[in-house]
Amino acid sequence: MAEEAAQQAPLTINSQYVKDHSFENPHAPGIYGKMREESPQLNINVEVTPTHLQGNLYEVALRLEASAKIGEISAFQVDLHYAAVVTLAESLEEAVREQMLMIEVPRFLFPFARAILADDTRDGGFPPLIMNPIDFHQMYVSRKMAQAGAQADAEGAPGNDSAPPSEGGDEAGAAGAEENTAANGQA
Repeated sequence: MAEEAAQQAPLTINSQYVKDHSFENPHAPGIYGKMREESPQLNINVEVTPTHLQGNLYEVALRLEASAKIGEISAFQVDLHYAAVVTLAESLEEAVREQMLMIEVPRFLFPFARAILADDTRDGGFPPLIMNPIDFHQMYVSRKMAQAGAQADAEGAPGNDSAPPSEGGDEAGAAGAEENTAANGQA
């Protein structure tokens, strides 16, 4: 009975893992004194990339990049690819499948990835970078609107008699967001 319930679940997270991870603190220890004088400029990028593996099996990678600068001097740079292998129910429609991969899976992964970034920055001698929650639904909607605008522009371009190709395969594509923040270690 439990196996039937698990097979009918719309989303099963099979595993989570760090796929790629780096932390750079190139101007230590001098940067710590500068941070007492001036708050760093934070730049945060978020990207979601699903990849179809086989059947109903997908990998979803959540990439978080964060950097802090004081003027032109880099305080730190952290890059994390945190991923999961998931199984989606066969009964899901394609639109729902794409939303599961681009919204729901990253929503599950984000707290784990955020904790890794907070630990990295704290262990690097900085205040922990505690990222605010991310609205993955809004990222998805913004991406779809941008794609629709680009497609409309391409179709309306002079000399373009054919529609551009649609996204192929079972991959839902990548979505990203960027945030610039002047802060004292908070984003």
